[in-house]
Amino acid sequence: MLRELRELPRAVWPRAVVYGAIAAVLIGIPSDLIDTPIFGRPIDARWLDWVILAITSALIGLIFAIRPPSSAETGTEAAVERQGTTTLWGGLVSFLAVGCPVCNQAVVALVGISGALSWWAPVQPIVGLAAVALLVWTLRKRLRTYRTVACLIPTA
Repeated sequence: MLRELRELPRAVWPRAVVYGAIAAVLIGIPSDLIDTPIFGRPIDARWLDWVILAITSALIGLIFAIRPPSSAETGTEAAVERQGTTTLWGGLVSFLAVGCPVCNQAVVALVGISGALSWWAPVQPIVGLAAVALLVWTLRKRLRTYRTVACLIPTA
């Protein structure tokens, strides 16, 4: 996979930085890792929350930056759309992994505030690993789709 990343055109990398920054802002502001007056976080962020945010944002940026040339005969449009949907799910799981455990209303409704602190907070790093795994899987599929479409052999 690293070799495939190195072989990407140079135009992909600036797009990846922009998309990654957008992903970091879209995940970081509502989870209050990026401090704003709109959202508050009663539980301090852990160092691991920052690591998960950085890794998942970089992966999301790469996935969205790698856009295979469209080709109706190869059916890549459907594959790219599924990969985009999987990327959005990865972003949502990342948000759940880095968010404040007692600010997640669904978790508080299911297990209460004490359950959110004693049950959900210890599980969040595992959820973060799941987000990273989902996004790495999606990136591999995106690279495979890119390689397949970008290197089409003309038919006679």
